[in-house]
Amino acid sequence: MTVRPTLPPEDAEPTRLLALPGTAVESHHRDTVVAMLEAVAPDLVVATPPRAGTVGAAVPRQVGTPVLAPERGRLPDAVPTKGGTVLVATIPTTARGLDAAEVRGRGQRERRGEPDGTPHEEHRVCLTARVTLDVDPYAREASIDGLDGYADQLPDGWLTGDTTHCSTGLRAGYRTTTRADGEPVSLVGIGRTEASLGVGATDDGPEPTLVEVYPNGAVGTGTVDPGAFGLRGVPGIGEKRARTLRRAGFSTPRDVADAPPRELADLSGLGRSSATGLRAAAEARAHGTAVATGDDSLPRGDPIFVDIETDGREPSCAWLIGVLDGGAEDGHYMPFMESEPGDTGHLESFLHWLDANAGGRPLVAWYGYQFDFPVLRDLIQQHYPDHVERWDDRYQFDLLWWARDKNGGNVALPGRSNTLEPVAEGLGWEPETTGIDGGVVARVYTAYRRAWLSADEPHSVEAPDWDRLAAYCEDDVRALATIYEACEAAARRDPGTTRDTDSGTQGALSDFT
Repeated sequence: MTVRPTLPPEDAEPTRLLALPGTAVESHHRDTVVAMLEAVAPDLVVATPPRAGTVGAAVPRQVGTPVLAPERGRLPDAVPTKGGTVLVATIPTTARGLDAAEVRGRGQRERRGEPDGTPHEEHRVCLTARVTLDVDPYAREASIDGLDGYADQLPDGWLTGDTTHCSTGLRAGYRTTTRADGEPVSLVGIGRTEASLGVGATDDGPEPTLVEVYPNGAVGTGTVDPGAFGLRGVPGIGEKRARTLRRAGFSTPRDVADAPPRELADLSGLGRSSATGLRAAAEARAHGTAVATGDDSLPRGDPIFVDIETDGREPSCAWLIGVLDGGAEDGHYMPFMESEPGDTGHLESFLHWLDANAGGRPLVAWYGYQFDFPVLRDLIQQHYPDHVERWDDRYQFDLLWWARDKNGGNVALPGRSNTLEPVAEGLGWEPETTGIDGGVVARVYTAYRRAWLSADEPHSVEAPDWDRLAAYCEDDVRALATIYEACEAAARRDPGTTRDTDSGTQGALSDFT
């Protein structure tokens, strides 16, 4: 069945589940796993295969995160979250005809020490291993298997829209809505499929996956790389170098950031150059700042920040072009948005605005050389070819490329990845919109466009919350401006220095001598 994506309620707080495979735990140092759990801060961990049985022992008690294992036990287990408004429960494969009060009671008595009762949860999340994907590799078709049997296990009323169903038998991140017993069922994969996918299709194995479930049933998923946390999260520190640092007493990025440069340089396999780079990267990560590492300057002229929203990673349109003229805090945001699917008047308006306002000023985007700028050029070439030459003459500047790649990189930045929002959040930026990312925005738009194009009366199709989607794009350009301003501040410092957090003075390259 086709169901249009649902946006989370504004300002709603999701229940956060971290689906954690045992193999991910086994392949990373305990300190790395702890750093990941502390940073991600899930409401609970779901142990998933392969080797799900090793997960519980890897989550230290001091972290305080409950662990549920859908593939273990003959009785349901449950954890009430969000003050009891959300119930997360395992549905064991062998269970039959479960009673809702029994499941709720186990969650209350065992986890909270409260007396029996019937709480009024707003939403439920059920965890199972029974629902899987049946793949026909010859027809290259897939279907859901085990759903009817799973539905028979559930307490009465738990197939309704106020329940989300997560299966370790479905690939992490997989989402679909189907039907069972005449009810729509929202399915979310939190594990791996064991089916043969056939030639040309692969399952790269499970990764830790963060699943965010909102009270209205909206679901967000995203992979989590354990190697982005702790020492391993510092660029330039692999597992071998992390072992060297731990043996020398450096167990966190802050330890490395605050270490005397000579002490780092004397470690096996490092040396002065590597020590300088590691210390800068660790300082950025530990202290949430941008640290100069190169000599290249930022462009002259007041920047214009640009971000586009498209219909996917291989876009056929940029239905929203977000522009910020000015700084992160008080700059003027302008959303150039199509009036209906297929319209390009907003692109023409954007080009006219540039003609009037962008002379001699850099257009700044994040990952712009690989995405925003070529996408816009293709659309200009297709729809407004008379503007191509002027577009090509404009100063287009990719801030990520300048910071990370130009002449070996110019600034070390915080953030668990090089994507825009994590870097800006590492610098202290906070978004105004919640529960939305670029993937969600693209899915919402493409579902609306598909419905609009197939409708007999397109204007009768319910539109998304355009203001909220435009506000997400505004968040992105303000995040971009935040990073740019941090890079400006870092570039004004001597790249041969890093701060000494204890004394407030600068540590210089002369510290090596």
